[in-house]
Amino acid sequence: MSEQSYDIVIIGAGPAGMGAAIPLQKNHASVCVIDKAVFPRNKTCAGLVTGKTYRLIKELFGDREIDDLFCFTSGSVRLFDRKKLLVKAPLEHCVRLVDRKDFDNALVEEYKRLGGEILEGEAGLNIDYPGNRIILKNGDAIRFDYLLFADGALSMAHHLLQTDKRDLAFGIEAYIPCDQLDTDSVDLYFGYLDSGYAWVFPHGKTVCVGLADLYDRKTDYRSLIKTFLADLDVDVEGVDLKGAYLPYGTVIPQDRLADNLMLLGDAGGFTDPISGEGLYMALQSGAYAAKALLSSDRQKKAYLDDMSRLIRIVKNGKKVQRTFYSQPIHKMFLKKVEGKEKAVSFFFEQMVEDYRYGYREMRRLYGDYKKSNKES
Repeated sequence: MSEQSYDIVIIGAGPAGMGAAIPLQKNHASVCVIDKAVFPRNKTCAGLVTGKTYRLIKELFGDREIDDLFCFTSGSVRLFDRKKLLVKAPLEHCVRLVDRKDFDNALVEEYKRLGGEILEGEAGLNIDYPGNRIILKNGDAIRFDYLLFADGALSMAHHLLQTDKRDLAFGIEAYIPCDQLDTDSVDLYFGYLDSGYAWVFPHGKTVCVGLADLYDRKTDYRSLIKTFLADLDVDVEGVDLKGAYLPYGTVIPQDRLADNLMLLGDAGGFTDPISGEGLYMALQSGAYAAKALLSSDRQKKAYLDDMSRLIRIVKNGKKVQRTFYSQPIHKMFLKKVEGKEKAVSFFFEQMVEDYRYGYREMRRLYGDYKKSNKES
């Protein structure tokens, strides 16, 4: 059995892991990334890239051209109540979309280009926490000073914390050829789920169709999405469906972990509970973790301090989520939003494209919208 030592080991080579690994590698840190998959690999995700996410991607790739990372650019969002179109709202700033298989692979290739070390196809890791070692499937050992978990909503770290899975969502999606279904808008469908929504996102030659809801083992998600596809007049025969667990508004408490262990992205519960956006928080948590580890004191507290605003967004968003999906409030929302292009555009620009408000500032957001509407 051989043994290698690294200052920092990252489990998971998705956007959260690469969001940390690329800046660490740029600064010549001793880092190794381990992933159970071999890249390129498929990933269940609608692939929405907002303005705030785009800026982080630009930082990772520096002066390199990144336009080829995106499979589509959309300038509008549409909201539906099941099959009924409620509103089509133009966006001041277009949103981009990525195919996660290609995007994640591009991040891994950038890390490799910088000289980064990665172990792919390493499923079934055995982590010796007191000994700060990882035993690979062939028996070799990897030693670390710091260990970053970026391995998704079902992170290996959750076994230590005995995380309650009732706080997870489940998402399922399929890719449909444009000759069967076509749109140039980011389309959100309500009415199919109790605590979530369905979507139709343009991806160039294909369209990503999916849905996500609070996980319930009694729910038949395959039947739900087939009903949705049928309503879209899509032939469901032979459609390839893929599903995954997602965080849904619960931040994992990291103070119960050792100081040299950090949770990034989905592993830490960092996904917006209202929009469902996960790419931004994945990349941002990776960047903050790298920043903390490149500082002189290298404390996890610095990482969590930087993440504090996003942590508040998740926690407060969870409260808004519960209210938003309560039956009377949700029915009122669907009724009120019909035909309100300016209101939908304003919310999307302020809270999705960028976090200009927190979820505890909804009254101020509404007041500013009314003010801007009068001025225009």
